Amino acid sequence: MKKKLNILCVLMLVLMIAGVVMTILGASDEFHKGWEDGANATEPSTLFGAFGMIIVFICCIVYIYTFACFVRFILNVNNGEVFTWANVDLLRTVGWCIVVATVVMFAIMSPDIDNLWELWGDAIGVVIEGIFILIMAEAFAIGMKLKEEQELTI
Repeated sequence: MKKKLNILCVLMLVLMIAGVVMTILGASDEFHKGWEDGANATEPSTLFGAFGMIIVFICCIVYIYTFACFVRFILNVNNGEVFTWANVDLLRTVGWCIVVATVVMFAIMSPDIDNLWELWGDAIGVVIEGIFILIMAEAFAIGMKLKEEQELTI
């Protein structure tokens, strides 16, 4: 059973890394296009643009922290610590970080995108993943409460 869990966790980590790499490659093309458009424009940069870049940078840091929390969760499970409050907290942290950072980042990006349906379609997919992780965290919390009640039963 542990071998299956390890395989699935490694697969999930590889897919997460592949998603980040694909996002970076796509963003680099858009960055280059924006850089050229900005170099040819005569309008000065706005405060909102700089503020938006800071928010996106903070969201990237939150995503890195989320990835680290997920890795810590996997290591806890591999060490035999499955139903612990630490794992519940890690899963809740991962879920909320994904949901909040995704909504904030896509809200900041919305004014500059021509096709909002495509943008928010991607955002909804990521938010659903975060909500699924929150559901898993609540299932772990229920399991912890049941475990504690069982230990108190004579």
